[in-house]
Amino acid sequence: MFLALALLGCGSTPEGPNWEPIEMTRPLAGAAESSLDIPLGTPLAGYTGRCRYVGGSSNQDDRESPYTTSFVESTGQQTRPRIKAIWLEAGGESTVILKADFIYSFDGIVSEITERLEAETGLDLYGKVVFATSHSHSSWGTFSGDQGFYLGGDRFNDEVFERTVATATDTALMAYADLEEVSIGVNWVRDWDLNDTVYKDRRDDNDELAFWDDVEPGYGKDPWLGVVRIDDSLGQPLAAMFHFGIHGTVLGQGSSMVSTDAPGHIELALEDHFTSDVVVMHLQGAGGDAAPTGGHSDYARLEGVGESASGLLLSAWEATPTSNAPIRLESASRHFPQSLEDISVTRGGAVDLYYKSYEQYYVADEEIYDADGKLLSPIDEFNAQYGATFCGAEIPMIPAASIGVEVFPYTACTDFSTLATVIEGFFDLEPGAIPLPLPSSEKAGVLATRIGPLITSGGDGEIVEQELIAGFFPGEPTSMFVEQWRRSVSSELGWEQAMLVGYSQDHEGYLLIPEDWMLGGYESNINIWGPLQAEYLLEETVSMIDSVLGNDLREPADPDGRWSPTVYPEVEVDVHTPDATVLAGTILNEPPDYLWLPLDLTPDLVTPSSVERGTGIIQIAWHGGDPAVDTPRVVLERLVDDEWTEALGPSGRPITDLTPAILVSHTPYPLEYGSPDRQHVWWASWQSVGGFVDRLGMDLGTYRLAVSGQYYESGDTGWPWQVAPYSLEGDEFELNPATISIAETSDGLELWMEGPENGWRLIDINGDHRGENGIFGDVTIEFEVDSTIFVETVETTVSGNKSHALIEIPGSATSVFVVDQYGNRGELSL
Repeated sequence: MFLALALLGCGSTPEGPNWEPIEMTRPLAGAAESSLDIPLGTPLAGYTGRCRYVGGSSNQDDRESPYTTSFVESTGQQTRPRIKAIWLEAGGESTVILKADFIYSFDGIVSEITERLEAETGLDLYGKVVFATSHSHSSWGTFSGDQGFYLGGDRFNDEVFERTVATATDTALMAYADLEEVSIGVNWVRDWDLNDTVYKDRRDDNDELAFWDDVEPGYGKDPWLGVVRIDDSLGQPLAAMFHFGIHGTVLGQGSSMVSTDAPGHIELALEDHFTSDVVVMHLQGAGGDAAPTGGHSDYARLEGVGESASGLLLSAWEATPTSNAPIRLESASRHFPQSLEDISVTRGGAVDLYYKSYEQYYVADEEIYDADGKLLSPIDEFNAQYGATFCGAEIPMIPAASIGVEVFPYTACTDFSTLATVIEGFFDLEPGAIPLPLPSSEKAGVLATRIGPLITSGGDGEIVEQELIAGFFPGEPTSMFVEQWRRSVSSELGWEQAMLVGYSQDHEGYLLIPEDWMLGGYESNINIWGPLQAEYLLEETVSMIDSVLGNDLREPADPDGRWSPTVYPEVEVDVHTPDATVLAGTILNEPPDYLWLPLDLTPDLVTPSSVERGTGIIQIAWHGGDPAVDTPRVVLERLVDDEWTEALGPSGRPITDLTPAILVSHTPYPLEYGSPDRQHVWWASWQSVGGFVDRLGMDLGTYRLAVSGQYYESGDTGWPWQVAPYSLEGDEFELNPATISIAETSDGLELWMEGPENGWRLIDINGDHRGENGIFGDVTIEFEVDSTIFVETVETTVSGNKSHALIEIPGSATSVFVVDQYGNRGELSL
């Protein structure tokens, strides 16, 4: 069998048992999305600084949660993380693409979802399920059983894992149930963010690295945007996938609020440009060395990144052609072995890079490069039997655990066998609980998909038909690594514009080419198998594509189980019974002293009778359920024809706590877990800013906040718990037009709106969410001279945080009125 597969990679087309030709049919697709139901109190992942043993950043008070071990608790929600599914089918083959707002992926989740989907559908889905993630550093990480990454997100929690798998499976099945014939197309846009308004290169360590003859030293950020457009059978948008790299690090390690961060806000902003609930899925590319940009601060900055990206992405989506012509679809997955003996890099025979076999007392020669500046091989400096991490710095983090090499970038390498004992101590594990070698380090899961031919707009705008090759990689790809992937697929397989999706399937840390890894810095800090690991996985994936996807036969990717998924040891589950909150559903009129609010906001539970667009802030607090059973849904409701209905955003989605519109926080009291009669107080606040496309244009009318949740009843011995529902409504209020501030200038008027002192929403991309914000578009200006009313329509221009309307106001005019496109008004006495 293996001989046959090897010959296949050389261009032959052998036959095997049950190997059938792949049928080309018109494509089918379904799409769905759900919110992730993970309890507040679960720690946020992505920053080791949140671990109590190394600082406990983001710690807000002395609260305790059964969902934490050594990391501090999450305390609230800026945007609720979601999970999205796109199910593709052609010729009887399926590929399921799931994307979750998590820090990274875990192959144990992929295996479990696959088994459950196979049981529900009867389909063979082995190697055909993608679990990609957004890399938000303000989302959860305890779903992962990879003990090596406990330092990034706390100890594994089986309940969080089960909740994740259940939601992902249900969301995928919703997409499967809605399969329909679709049209698909691809667009590639180079240099789409030339001015760094969305993302920028954050790695300066490689600015002088010259690697390809046709590229200047220092590749910078990956310049490519990939778009996959899927329209339904009626030609309406069904799903839109966008591919580029960006870190989810806007909020930083000091924030304890759950958030989808920059990647999620880019999706939210683009959703508002559609008039229906199109599933918008951002897939990470070279995010490993790409930082989010955007002005403003705190939550307004998140919206700013989204708004800056959404217009550019919409233009690329609109330029994407589609077709429902027959296509072929095939996916394959393997878990490649990893050890000092397994890992090597050849670049098609151009190099021969490999590690020297491990010797316990070996002393390295500490020579990295030859006389021509090329890497020497075998590499004897990385003498770590079970791998090493924290390389790339001058001083070791744990000197006693150093691998004993004095030449950079190996000086700080920490032997994992010693680090394992540190992890055991930090996370209350029994000595020896972490096996060596670490199971998750022995294999790395990768999936690849071939779909097409698809109608494609290339980087030069030419419309062609070509295959789309997508590789789903287990880690944080950097820009030069992604470029090496594109070049390898092109030169070795003959396919152009291959897509590399990172933070998928598994997690191995940062993915760099060896020459880049050798330059050290933060990105070299986090992987376990040194400079050759990433490109080894790249080359193995290209080989798999060649042998399995490079022909017209449907054959198994792993017929003998040689590349089977990692098997993780069973984990003892601690059961924590939820608190019985007898006051659940009771609204609070006065804020208790212990109530915690984000951004140091001032609590005010008195609902005014009316508020204005932009500046109005409504707060509500209530006794709810234990977060183990309660993830309250907070929704803005509007009174229409004497009936309360959910207020809708531009895309037709309800305005809820899933969006930046409504903040949620949680405070237990007493703070100590296990205290008798412990209650759970929830708080939510809405600011009167509309969607990304009509921030000061929200419909006027009568509104209120409504809450639905659940509390623990009793009797169960484990999750899912027996619960009862509760609901409550806040007081109603009127939403009125915003007030426009006006100042007279020598050639017209300055116009702006003042943001509220306690505001957090972005009001204008060029403004200040707690200061001055311009009024854009056409405005109607009215003034009176000698009992005659003059009305003019003027287009405003940007001038700092304000807008300028060029108009001559006669000196005899006594007042001027300004009305913007949404009916917001201002008056100035002259």
